[in-house]
Amino acid sequence: LHDSGGERQLLVDLADDADVPLTELTDKTIAALEEVLEPELPAINPLDAWSRGGPDAAENITRCLTLMMQDPGTAVAGVIHDRAPAGKIYPSYLEYMRRARADSGKPVALVAARQGTGHDRTAVTSTHAGLPVLDGVSQFLAGVRALFAYRDFQLREPTAPRDVDQQTVERWQGRLATGVALSEAESLALLADFGVGTTVFEPANSEGDAVAVAARIAYPVALKTAKEGLLHKSDEGGVVLGIQDEEQLRIAYEGMSRQLGDDVLVSSMAPTGIEMFLGVKHDPQFGPVVLIGSGGVLAETIADVQFALPPFDAAHARRCVDRLKLRPLLDGVRGKPAADIDAFCEAAARFSEMAAGLGDVLAEVDVNPVIVHEDGAVAVDALVAGRDRSNG
Repeated sequence: LHDSGGERQLLVDLADDADVPLTELTDKTIAALEEVLEPELPAINPLDAWSRGGPDAAENITRCLTLMMQDPGTAVAGVIHDRAPAGKIYPSYLEYMRRARADSGKPVALVAARQGTGHDRTAVTSTHAGLPVLDGVSQFLAGVRALFAYRDFQLREPTAPRDVDQQTVERWQGRLATGVALSEAESLALLADFGVGTTVFEPANSEGDAVAVAARIAYPVALKTAKEGLLHKSDEGGVVLGIQDEEQLRIAYEGMSRQLGDDVLVSSMAPTGIEMFLGVKHDPQFGPVVLIGSGGVLAETIADVQFALPPFDAAHARRCVDRLKLRPLLDGVRGKPAADIDAFCEAAARFSEMAAGLGDVLAEVDVNPVIVHEDGAVAVDALVAGRDRSNG
């Protein structure tokens, strides 16, 4: 709630930048606000409730604030008013905040768009009384975002770890503990062992082997170089997609092997869908941390990512996905079918179990992309680096 139309407009942009959702008021709330507001003021959130001022201004603002805080979509309210001269706080501000909080049972803070609390002791006593007085809209929004994150954390159901084959865990622990970087084939095999769906794949080291593998997998197939140390295969001509028959495969293999060596990976083609990303980073404080985000080239360009401590369930993965900037793409745009978000979230949950089970020996995992299509989710490319534990 504001007493300035200009500041109201600025808050819309700041809230979007801070990833703080502004609730859409119900029709019932809007109708009730319209009975209080001057006709030139739109009954929307954020609300400019000042208009012409006058002797009834404080009472009208009190009513507007109460109605907005009673709306079922409201979690917390901010009254954005600048201070009086010398940083003083007008008692009327705190009075309509107190009344609105009493009538709604929800928290509300008084926020100045600029620093200015000065030495008014009311800023301290009011805050201690449960009506916080804050300087800075951006700082207030950062606090709200943190409160929402804590709320979501509190809503998490306890995650009961699923049974993971201990022999599988121990086998991969032994493989990764020396700090080795796995080949793509091994990386995908690791994911598959923990229940993350992957494309069907087999390595090959000759043209004849590649043809035989493709026959077993069935066309169309993808051909990728397995040259060690090559992180961005497509940049070096190390990926050929949509190979339809043996002749195309032989031509692709000849060109790739001449430039990058004989070792290749032949895999099935993933269905068309949205590219997502799963990753693990080892944090010195928290240990393994899972990254969930938009994939493909977007993983390197817009950093649309959420972080989560493993293990977690599919419901928590869904909360992370719903906070991504490009989340609407998964719902289908321009006639494209909606992606199977549930399948991706289940894959993310299983991925988190892998991260938890192997956290001490994982330095980094990049699974990019995970293709999320209308009937499932499949990991296409993966890079896994072990963490050398020989020195503790």
